[in-house]
Amino acid sequence: MKKLFAAILIAMTAVLSCTALAEDSKVEISFKVGDSVLSINGDNVEVETPYVAGDGTTLVPLRVITEAFGAKVDWEGQTQTIKLEYPDVNITLQIGNIIAKVNDHNETLLEAPALSENDVTMVPLRFISETFGATVSYDNATGAILVTKEKMNDSQTVTGITDMARTGDSYYNWSIDTPAAMKMTDRRQDGKSTEFTADDGSIIYVDIYKYTQDTLTPFEEKYSKVKDSFSRYTLTEAEKLKDNAGNQYMHFQAKNSKEIIDYREYYAKNHTNYEVVSRINVSEDTAAKDMILSISDSFKLGSIDNQTYDLSNVAGDMREVKSEKYRLSFKVPADFNQLSVLEAENEFMFFSPDTNNPSAVHLGVFSKTDDITAQKLAQKDHDNRAKLYNPEFSTVSETESSAGGEYRYTHKISGASKRDYYNTDVFFEKGDYVYNISVTVPSENDAAQAERIIASLKTEELDAGEIGKLIRNDPENKTLASNTIGDYKISLPASWKKGVVESIGADSFAFANTDIGSMITVAFYDDRDYKSGSLTNEVTNFSKYITEKNGNKLVGKVEYENIDGNRYARFTYQMTNDEMGDSYATVYMTIMSKQLIMFTLYERDIYYKGESAEILKNAVESFTKK
Repeated sequence: MKKLFAAILIAMTAVLSCTALAEDSKVEISFKVGDSVLSINGDNVEVETPYVAGDGTTLVPLRVITEAFGAKVDWEGQTQTIKLEYPDVNITLQIGNIIAKVNDHNETLLEAPALSENDVTMVPLRFISETFGATVSYDNATGAILVTKEKMNDSQTVTGITDMARTGDSYYNWSIDTPAAMKMTDRRQDGKSTEFTADDGSIIYVDIYKYTQDTLTPFEEKYSKVKDSFSRYTLTEAEKLKDNAGNQYMHFQAKNSKEIIDYREYYAKNHTNYEVVSRINVSEDTAAKDMILSISDSFKLGSIDNQTYDLSNVAGDMREVKSEKYRLSFKVPADFNQLSVLEAENEFMFFSPDTNNPSAVHLGVFSKTDDITAQKLAQKDHDNRAKLYNPEFSTVSETESSAGGEYRYTHKISGASKRDYYNTDVFFEKGDYVYNISVTVPSENDAAQAERIIASLKTEELDAGEIGKLIRNDPENKTLASNTIGDYKISLPASWKKGVVESIGADSFAFANTDIGSMITVAFYDDRDYKSGSLTNEVTNFSKYITEKNGNKLVGKVEYENIDGNRYARFTYQMTNDEMGDSYATVYMTIMSKQLIMFTLYERDIYYKGESAEILKNAVESFTKK
């Protein structure tokens, strides 16, 4: 009983002393072997006495050290297993087991974790400190051991994560010599891009690109293109090589007065290309250059071993996505790509690399207001889908709510010419923010996969003072914008962006809604003297052209109507494409000021008969002289 009380007292003292220390920018721990008092940032803490075991391995009380760093510690008594969680580092230890699991790989300890007489977990000091990015030193003058840990940040050095000789990715099967003197300044959540930066600003990129047989550029063609891209540099290396596994790769090195570029592209046998690119700042000190080129030289394809630090966030068939800033995590299929052009840091989007598979995951975090709540956002998005899509193919369920304040609906596209899908849209609130996770799968039969992803989402309440406002930037469909086209003006929703398209024999303008991939064009034909009474002839000629020459199909009959005193012909034709499926063009044609003017809405079959048809009609009605 006395031992149990002592253990509880030690644990309570450690927790109370260390909770605030995790917030400091730096943690300094000093102690002497055999002394039961540790100094943590100058404060003395009574602990289980550190001791030396085996061949000189110092064992220290686990919870005191790791909680001083700000790590979370969990104990599972039945198996005597300890789990530690920290940004980018997850460690599993077991009493008496010399093997520790760090993230997804195993490491062999110099001494197994042990329980002291007071049932306090003792672990090897150097392993636990250096795995969390701390340094261990010895003060000869005082005989004290000093552990120093800088606060974890986004520019943590790779050495701060591991002291293994090599670093790599077990999912994509690559590795390099650990860039010990560089910081890992960026890594995409899908693992396809990793960036290391040296103190002088020199950078190494490891980028991965997956192709199909049809989209992969042949090696020789790519070699010529890359070589030509260095035409403004002094080229010092241009090689075609093979690695030990027989993979072809090209190696270029070029320089100018400011930098050296070392470029390597590996053609792996599974249609995956790996680019290892180094941009090295030129200076009189060649140490950084030699170090970076040595790391580039060390790049290797193939399975990694348990002596290589694994950057992969894949377990089984799922990849864990984390955001420390937004205190959330969720899982997506391991092969999903991250949408890299999405620059909104409060939104996360991943999609299947298979173009025939419409699967995708989108998560957004937004500030809660009187107008932005989980219920109101769910209903708004529900209603937008109901208006936007063709009711022949689209079914949107009613919005349902749960006792926990979750709102959801499903949206099914079925019977379209290409890419049917099933979407589950979920909204909920936590603190001052609204969360929206949307998962798309190929069909309703795959709904279990969507639920698996949704169930994996874990969130913590955010500090609004720290995070600030996050406004959902919805398309401005209700706000009309006046646009000048030639001698005329036309009004369209602000979400339809203006551009210019080429058209034979006409001045053409285009307005695109990139959210759905639809487009409205306005074309002016004045190659001959059009007469107002010849509209019927022009429609007949155009109909023959699009059906007989281009193989399209007229849908229904041509109808005529007067709009603002002008006679218009309205008709629709269907276009079929093997890759994209069916799409429709709805046309308004008129003759005005001896010009043939044609308004055309192009949209996929899943949007045909939806809201865009009304937008086109309103645009035609707004068309006036400047």
